[in-house]
Amino acid sequence: MVGDGQTGSVKTRNLQPVRLGRLVGMSLAALMTLAACGPSDGAADDAVSTEVPGESAAPSEPAALENSSELVTVGAVLPQLDNGVADPAAGTAAPTMTGQQFDNTDISIGGATDGPTMLVFLAHWCPHCNDEIPEILELRDNGDLPADLNVVGISTAVASDRDNFPPSQWIDDQGWEWPVLADTESAEAFQAFGGNGFPFTVLLDADGNVLARKSGSSDAAQIKSWIDASLPRA
Repeated sequence: MVGDGQTGSVKTRNLQPVRLGRLVGMSLAALMTLAACGPSDGAADDAVSTEVPGESAAPSEPAALENSSELVTVGAVLPQLDNGVADPAAGTAAPTMTGQQFDNTDISIGGATDGPTMLVFLAHWCPHCNDEIPEILELRDNGDLPADLNVVGISTAVASDRDNFPPSQWIDDQGWEWPVLADTESAEAFQAFGGNGFPFTVLLDADGNVLARKSGSSDAAQIKSWIDASLPRA
């Protein structure tokens, strides 16, 4: 899990890693139809060379990675969140998983860390996700997030034919400064954490157990109240 605002390691507890791509059968199109956007609270072809003979090609920046090729996952996946009923995942261990960030470096989520963690699942094309990010940033800028809270974004349900593609540029333009895990093309991380709409938020304790989950966008005050109510009291 992430503990220092960058990447971190996962305690695997000697369990056998599982690659969810072999277990998850739902297509991305079906997933996007199912999840859509959560309600608001109140969800290689060869490149053609253009190098001129006798001239050196200018170095180019490596293309951003928009999806992890796979996620290595340890532990049981969570049941899908059912809004309006008691969350069966509360108090249970979340799965730990390792994938890639947009710059192709590894990142892990889940497992023990140095404080609670808020996982925010975001789809670049979702209007409610675009509403949610500024509210979280407002909490950050006002110092209203707990000092020991780790925040990690998960870019999921990527679609090249929809608004704000690519997500690597979109999330940067939004001013998001926390680490971001790039989900797989089939949105395995979203499904493993029981997502049912975008944005989807999961709050974990320092041991990697689920404290609370919610879908849909909220304003800054509502997000703060949800975090405060969900975190263990000192």
